Amino acid sequence: MANFLKVNAGPVAADGIETLIPIGNIGAIASVVNAANVTTITIQMANFQTVGTYVITVPGVAAGAAAIALREKDATDALNAALTANPGGVVSTLGAVPALLQVPAAQSGQQGRIPITQAASFAQYSTCIYTV
Repeated sequence: MANFLKVNAGPVAADGIETLIPIGNIGAIASVVNAANVTTITIQMANFQTVGTYVITVPGVAAGAAAIALREKDATDALNAALTANPGGVVSTLGAVPALLQVPAAQSGQQGRIPITQAASFAQYSTCIYTV
């Protein structure tokens, strides 16, 4: 596990800041929820020097319960992957979550290469705010 989790977002949307969260001080992932078309990841810190909360936001989805549950799962998977990546390293980056999945062309018995009619796109993190 790396020492820091890097989130490509700061306290203000599009501020160009990268936030480093000390992984060894994380006490719990308090929640991953999608409300008002924004997915929020809340990380509770446990070390006495860094008691507080990081709240990371990414544009969410409003396309029904299945899409909302999928966005929450994608955000959780990205967070878990970043926390377990880069063993012995210094920084592990929190990857983006899918905004739109790729769509292959309709199939009618073809084999081999399948054309894609819609490319995948990824939602970037909007903000990462630390509060005590």
